[in-house]
Amino acid sequence: MATILHVIQGRLLVIGTGAGLLALLAVLAVAMTRDIGEERLGSVDPGIERVREFTLPTLDGDLVGIADYAEGPVFVYFWASWCAPCANEAPLIERLWAEYETLGYTFIGINILDSDAGARRFVEQYGLTFPVLIDRDGDVYFDFGVNGVPEAFFLRAGLEVARKYIGELREQDFRDMLEDIRPVS
Repeated sequence: MATILHVIQGRLLVIGTGAGLLALLAVLAVAMTRDIGEERLGSVDPGIERVREFTLPTLDGDLVGIADYAEGPVFVYFWASWCAPCANEAPLIERLWAEYETLGYTFIGINILDSDAGARRFVEQYGLTFPVLIDRDGDVYFDFGVNGVPEAFFLRAGLEVARKYIGELREQDFRDMLEDIRPVS
């Protein structure tokens, strides 16, 4: 009797495991057809309409609030020193910062998931001169709905989110998105 019970339990275990695996495969198949879990690159739905006000420290400990820049267009850039695409695009961002700052734009880099030493080395290596803020607790990172680095947000005056860009910025796309948030004269 005990042997028959073990055989039945063994078969039920195999059937249950097989059914569970089939269910998992079905869920994965549905997810793949709906692009669930697939990270899109480029310009994507921002997921937020307006940025909540926040204040973060710079590498030197000064506090900077996003509200200080609400009157004009703002480029908000989430990055980390260990991010290869961030390193690739850093010279472009710095070059366009020098150009667009004179037009009334603000660029803000928000360092996430990084050490202060790594962030400092990166800023020095690429000669970044725009404000670099540190999001140690990840509060701003989560408020923006950031999934990784690099991710950029293009804000119109009033902190209205116009665009979100995932992945390494290309110059023409970057310029087009900056022009899209240019204030109407």
